[in-house]
Amino acid sequence: MDFTESNEVAARMQRATKRLHEMAPMVGVAKQVREYDSDRRKNLIAKYQIAHLKKGEGVSASEALARADESYQTELLELGSQLADAEKTIAQWNAEQASFEAARSLLSFSKATMEIL
Repeated sequence: MDFTESNEVAARMQRATKRLHEMAPMVGVAKQVREYDSDRRKNLIAKYQIAHLKKGEGVSASEALARADESYQTELLELGSQLADAEKTIAQWNAEQASFEAARSLLSFSKATMEIL
């Protein structure tokens, strides 16, 4: 690896560092969405189930009626979409970290090579 290639790798590492810093807030939100997805879905079903429970329906019947509600299904799809977006953000973060680590390894290799020469 020559000096020009080392500079290119260093620039790649700097770009990856910048993107990681830019992505950090989005990744925090994405991890929170992932972590609380189960609770969010439970809260959603409860939101639609409560009206049926107040009418005297049993727990199983009220859950079935709530799941059949079109508004519930629409909101559930939205939660699924939010989770998919969160997973995509986390995957992009992981890919950027891999790029950073690869550049760091290449720079270390380059440094070791130059010391040998």
